[in-house]
Order: sequence, then structure tokens, then C-alpha cells
Amino acid sequence: MKSLPKTWSVIVAFAIIHAVDPNSSQVQAGNWPVVRSLRETRTFTNVGKDNVDTPLRALIKDSAGVSVYSVICHSGNYEGRGEINFSGDFQCALFAVKGEARTSGNLLAVDAKDERSADWWNRGRMRSAQLRGECLAYPEYSTMRHFKLRGMRVTMRYWDIEWSASKDQQGNPRLGQFAFSLDVSPDRTAHTNAAQRAVGPEPPAQCYP
Repeated sequence: MKSLPKTWSVIVAFAIIHAVDPNSSQVQAGNWPVVRSLRETRTFTNVGKDNVDTPLRALIKDSAGVSVYSVICHSGNYEGRGEINFSGDFQCALFAVKGEARTSGNLLAVDAKDERSADWWNRGRMRSAQLRGECLAYPEYSTMRHFKLRGMRVTMRYWDIEWSASKDQQGNPRLGQFAFSLDVSPDRTAHTNAAQRAVGPEPPAQCYP
């Protein structure tokens, strides 16, 4: 039997490596379930008044209609048993699920030491200061936040923002109302296990985390 020409040997070896390498972007993209598009919208009024929470729960399903991810949102006023310690004016977390069981940590936190060190250090958490002033110049940390991971794109948007007449301890206006939308869509360019880092310049400390 004749041996393969050198060129063909290289091609075959390359194909084998990509077939078995778990770090290959093509393989990673294929490992995640293909999700169905999802849109959820809420308007929250009297934010923070009388320690009222801002709850939202949504299930992300695969192409067969099976729930594969769960999005859970609360404010720092939430007093129930949570998957994480929710804080800020509004915070969402994303988990892989199988049936009723969670099978991952919060996937909105990027795979970095700082964001893995605390529940509050990720872009899934919103503070009112991030929705005004100079923070608006950093939309990925402010009013329009995109998360790419596991073959999908998750977009969180804040709008219809109203400020209360009352002030906080620093003399800044309190958040009175906001609308929130959650959009999920398939994205073949999203290859990472947890959220990719946001694109663009990092904001100053008062805008993140």
C-alpha cells in the first residue's frame, strides 16, 4: 500500500486534531445546544421603594423545546434563597440547567479571577449610577449589554429610565423606574463556555463594577 503524499498527510492530521481537540472553536460551537430566540420585557416602577424586589425569570430552550438555560433576575432587596447573592438595583444571572437542576455557575461572569471572586462583579449586575452621566459613554456597562457565549448572544437593554425626586446619601438622584428587555438569539461565533469580555474601552471605577 502506497503511503499518502506529504501534503495529504498534513491535511489528514489537521482534520484529526480538529476532530478531537476540545479547544477547537468549531468543536466548541457544535457542543452547545442550538437555542431558540427569546424576548422578555418588563417595566419596573417605584424601584427600591419599601424594599420591593424586581423579579424576572425566563427559560431559554433548545430547538427541541427543552429548557437548557435559566435567566434569574432580582434586586438587592431580594430576601429569598437565591442561586447567587443578588445585589445592586437589578441583577441577572444565567445558568445551564437540566430539568430542575442547575449545572453551572453564573455564566454572565467572564472566566477571570475578579469576576469569579464575587457574585456582584459582572455585567449582569446594574447599579443606577451606570445609567446616567459619563457611564452612558460605555454602553456595554450601561444601557445596552451584550453577552456572547455557548453559541448564543444574550442582550440586556435598559430604557424608559425615570429618576425619583429623592436623593441618595451622596446627593445623586434615585432610580424611580426603568424598562428592561432580555433578548436571546443563536450566534455561531460565540465559542466560549462563559461570557466573553465586553468589546470596547473599560469604564472608570464609578461605572463598573
